[in-house]
Amino acid sequence: MTPAETLIEDLSALEPIKTWSLIVTLFGDLNGQPVTGKQLGAILGRVGIKTEAMRVALHRLRKDGWIVSTKIGREVTYSLSGHGMAETRAVYEDVYRQDVKFPDGWCVALTRQDCEPTGAMIRLDRALFLVPVSEATRSDQTRLRFEPEPVPMWFAGKIVAPQTITHVQRLHDLAGRMDFLTLPALPQATIRLLLLHHWRKIALRGSSWAHISLCPDGPLALCHQRVSGLLAELPNLSTDHLTM
Repeated sequence: MTPAETLIEDLSALEPIKTWSLIVTLFGDLNGQPVTGKQLGAILGRVGIKTEAMRVALHRLRKDGWIVSTKIGREVTYSLSGHGMAETRAVYEDVYRQDVKFPDGWCVALTRQDCEPTGAMIRLDRALFLVPVSEATRSDQTRLRFEPEPVPMWFAGKIVAPQTITHVQRLHDLAGRMDFLTLPALPQATIRLLLLHHWRKIALRGSSWAHISLCPDGPLALCHQRVSGLLAELPNLSTDHLTM
């Protein structure tokens, strides 16, 4: 097994991967390009996803309105639907950004116990929330700003669960294992897809950005720096990469 194949295997085993979710990540990185079933099978097969599982996932995504398909002869081509493209563009900046979300920082807001969170509010306790400073505008809140230094570890542990920290530390280590830029197109594209997929799930959690902001030298911040830097260097997925 080559170093690239070992890395692909380790990234695939980092946590259970849902086939439909991985396909959503792939289509998002293709940024509207259509792809054939054969091309999909080439990259998903590298991750160990069997053809039948891919077909079931594609059927689900069509049924849910995420993708559309076109058949020409015996070949089927897939692409994001209008709904799928809109959903992808809505989160694109968070997934690919290299800067910190909510650059004005975060504050702790004390409010009434029956308060329902809005926007990017993160509940810490019944009446205690973590709120981006830019969104801390409610009149029923008592707000406390953080000093310009990392928060204590016990507080950081309330923002992101320990198992998530373990996960991002492992992702950070795998992302630094080898030079991906020298690899042939298909294994390079497969590694990019897996890195992007694991990071996408982290980036879409508001608590991740709070942790990155409040713990700038913490594991989440380091993982963000490394993975987002690699994604900026590696070319986006394209149909040219998805060949045997």
